[in-house]
Amino acid sequence: MGEPSIEPEISVTDLQQLSARLVKQQRLEAPSWDHRAALLTGRMWVCELEPGVQLRLADVKDRFGLKTQALLPAGVKIALVIEGAARVRYDAFEARLGPHADLGLLVALPAAAEFMRQGEAGALERTLTLSLSPHWLVRHGYSDLMESQDDSPYLQYWAPSPGLLALASRLFLLEAGMEHSAAYRLQLKGFAMALAGEALASLPTAPSTDTVARPHDRQLARLMSMVDRGQARGVTQVELADQLGMSLSNLQRRFYRHNGEALGSFLRRYHLSLAREAMALEAISIDTAAALAGYSSATNFATAFKREFGVRPSDYRKGDVIC
Repeated sequence: MGEPSIEPEISVTDLQQLSARLVKQQRLEAPSWDHRAALLTGRMWVCELEPGVQLRLADVKDRFGLKTQALLPAGVKIALVIEGAARVRYDAFEARLGPHADLGLLVALPAAAEFMRQGEAGALERTLTLSLSPHWLVRHGYSDLMESQDDSPYLQYWAPSPGLLALASRLFLLEAGMEHSAAYRLQLKGFAMALAGEALASLPTAPSTDTVARPHDRQLARLMSMVDRGQARGVTQVELADQLGMSLSNLQRRFYRHNGEALGSFLRRYHLSLAREAMALEAISIDTAAALAGYSSATNFATAFKREFGVRPSDYRKGDVIC
């Protein structure tokens, strides 16, 4: 007789590492959990497909009825449930996904928001969650989603097309280790854009009819334009603040309020992500990647890259790790 198959376990450390790119201040709890056993079994992975676009895939079984709480940064979350159910809350706004409910949910977060997800012991979950950063949204003409009178979340249910659901289901039909291949990454990126297109197309003309958008922050818009043009690469935050006619503390405070993360963290991750994408798609050298990320030293670049993504640039460039 063959050996019985054993579902991979997802430990607390695994969950924290997977969620580090997506949430802050994560808290995990569950009834009858001894804080040593794995909370989930199955597979879960997160892939940053381009700067500001991250896709999380979960094909898991909840062992204890996991309750997750965290602080979500500003941006848009698009969730799609293939199997199972989910009960989630964004600040005071609660939503349900799954059987006898809508399969798709779009959540616009103009500011950082408290998040809660309540699981059920023994429940299966097959879900995809796409995260779009404020910077990505502004670049693609969706800046209105980041504007509201009181920074409240905006929730919109939507119905995915049969074709999109079929594509989503196929993403889970892969052999172990294939989630790290370049071909699979291309499939994920194509799906992510289709998912974003369908979900964003479901929105009304404006995110809300009973709120007034807050005044557009022209200085932050100018900052993002500088980032897009590469003018923020290798430039200190003090120099950026001077070019924008602001004090450093004012720039940092306003950026955090609008984006839910520190300016330094955003700039570092954004430029490292640009370099990582170029390494994956263009096979550029590590020295060229370092310059693209604004580093004059390849050694310093390699240290920052490993700290941000958990792997060395040399391993990533070989194609050993894609997500």
